[in-house]
Amino acid sequence: MALNNIIDTSLSGLFLNQSALRVTSSNIANVNTPGYSRLQVSQEARVLSGQAAGVQLSGIDRVVDRFLDSALRTSISNVEEYSVQSRFHDALQGFLGRPDSDSSLSSQFDQVFGSIAALSLSPSESLRRQEVLNETQDFLNQMNRIQGQIQDLRADTGRQIDETLRGLNENLARVFELNNLILSQSARGGEIGGLEGQLDDALRNISEVIDINITRESNNTARVTTASGLPLVDFSLRQLTFDAPGVVGAETQFPPIEIAVVDPVTLQPITAPTDMAPHIRSGSLRGLLDIRDNQLVDLSQTLGELGARVADEFNAVHNGFSATPAPGTLTGKQTFVTGTQPTNFTGTVEFAVVDADNQLVAKSTIDLTAFANMNAVIAQVNTDLGGAGTLGLTDGVLSLDAATAGNGVVIADVAGQETDRGGRSFSHFFGMNDLIQTDNAGIYETGFAATDSLELGGAGTIDFRVRDANGVELTTVTVDISALPINTVNDLIGTSGLSSPSGLGAFFSFGYDANGQITAEPLSTRPGVTLEVISDSTDIGGTGINLNLAFGLDPSQRGNAARNLTVREDVLSNPNLLSMSVFDNTAAVGATAMTSGDQRGARALQELQTSTVNFGSAGELASTSLSLTQYLGRFLDNAGLQARRAASLEEDNRALNLELEQRRADVSGVNLDEELSNLVVFQNAYNAAARILSTVQELYDELLATV
Repeated sequence: MALNNIIDTSLSGLFLNQSALRVTSSNIANVNTPGYSRLQVSQEARVLSGQAAGVQLSGIDRVVDRFLDSALRTSISNVEEYSVQSRFHDALQGFLGRPDSDSSLSSQFDQVFGSIAALSLSPSESLRRQEVLNETQDFLNQMNRIQGQIQDLRADTGRQIDETLRGLNENLARVFELNNLILSQSARGGEIGGLEGQLDDALRNISEVIDINITRESNNTARVTTASGLPLVDFSLRQLTFDAPGVVGAETQFPPIEIAVVDPVTLQPITAPTDMAPHIRSGSLRGLLDIRDNQLVDLSQTLGELGARVADEFNAVHNGFSATPAPGTLTGKQTFVTGTQPTNFTGTVEFAVVDADNQLVAKSTIDLTAFANMNAVIAQVNTDLGGAGTLGLTDGVLSLDAATAGNGVVIADVAGQETDRGGRSFSHFFGMNDLIQTDNAGIYETGFAATDSLELGGAGTIDFRVRDANGVELTTVTVDISALPINTVNDLIGTSGLSSPSGLGAFFSFGYDANGQITAEPLSTRPGVTLEVISDSTDIGGTGINLNLAFGLDPSQRGNAARNLTVREDVLSNPNLLSMSVFDNTAAVGATAMTSGDQRGARALQELQTSTVNFGSAGELASTSLSLTQYLGRFLDNAGLQARRAASLEEDNRALNLELEQRRADVSGVNLDEELSNLVVFQNAYNAAARILSTVQELYDELLATV
């Protein structure tokens, strides 16, 4: 072999082992670097013109198991999904308080009934009355606060989604840039192991946010898609956008998360955006969406159902009794009732005027089934009272006023002939003597007959949005009252209205129950679909109440029933207005019709602690019959169950993640013993090549000396 060939051979060994020593040193230096995959030098014989010419570097490769890497990314996504949920549930549990705390919701409700029990023993004592009102208000304030904090948590998810997407977009751009660098380096025959390590780090960051699949191309670049196949990074760069709302309530409709191809330099969209919702299956982003759109909404609606039933049951009792002395006026809440509508009440009610000594001045006994509409009832009552009092209905608000200062008014059912419309007495239905007020009653048992006119005036539209189980918008539907023959309830829920086969009828089956409540059940072919009301410009009888407010067409409204609950202000400031006395239906004019110190009203309130109430389906809780305290316990149990479920899933997936991390480390991690032995091998090989080069140098010196 010529000396020049020997020199080439020795130099190739020097260069190869120098690279191997550099790679080994890098492995040792990164022994404690999380996620680092060790590098491995590949070599091959160098052949020139059919002659062996030493060795050459064929590549520096990362030692990885693609299957383990994929499984690890999936586990990372799952851990982050449930970790996010667990953090939010921990915050919510902090708001709800410990069950044994005096400030917890359940303890405060017990204190309400404790004060009512004390009142029943001395019903005329003003201090006891004030205590009942204060404890009730404290409980309502706590419910308002929790509902507000649930909505604050939903708002916080919006802010976190916005922050998460910024990080995700940065990592998508990083992958896109690294792909270009790897492509360029590969084309020049350069070493890409370091770039692949950076790429792996970026992909790991992405997998924390969203579930991904990685396809390695022949040019060593990485093509990134979601698990569903939606491209994130290929030859184009994509970015995600989301506009987080500032103020969030139960009715808030969040904008979608969208993705579009963008210009790599300006990051401006160059294609139409696509809704990401159906493509987000795990990761912190999925956890945030589930918390925001499912779990917190479920709890909000359950709390709203509790708030609605607490207010309704307390108001039912309070409307059945009267304060002593009776107030000079009773003014109801805003309803959708007009004077020309049928009464739809059964039973007999009395409208009475009493003096300051609780003696009857005048009364009107009305069998509501005998009157065609409210105008007829009002006319008859005013005739019977003979000027001592006036009943009126203005824009859906009923009022009864005493004509003489010092006199009071009473509305009471006749014993044994109790009135009923939609499950509520006359006074209760109109809210004539409510104890608790709220922005949204959350009770949608309207008492309308299916053939009753809704008095819509042939005008108004309702815009609906339908979403699937993943929150993806399927369609929007407009029900135009002016363009359709919609007058009665039957028309509204019929095929011309809500049940139109080309509209909502393709997703829901609408019904109408005996209490006048519209029901909407997803078709068996459309499981998990939900309904939202985008806008509603209808007006029932000019009362200002639209169809959505009257019938609760948008389920999110239920959450608002636990918002701004409050004891009626005039009662809170004057405990004597707390209604405890029973009106005597048999009293004649001039006789005493009520007595102060009557404890029957307090006893009726006390019975609410154990009496059975029919609760509608709300959130994860199905319709059921329980006491108010039992349902409150069910709400708290459900909140705790969701928290434990998220914590357990996080723990299970974290254990799997640790196992996969260990297995990956066994394959890709740095073994110091192995690297140190390699260091010795490569050092010796380097020294051997250097020794050959030195020997050749000596031979050249000898040859030159003899010339």
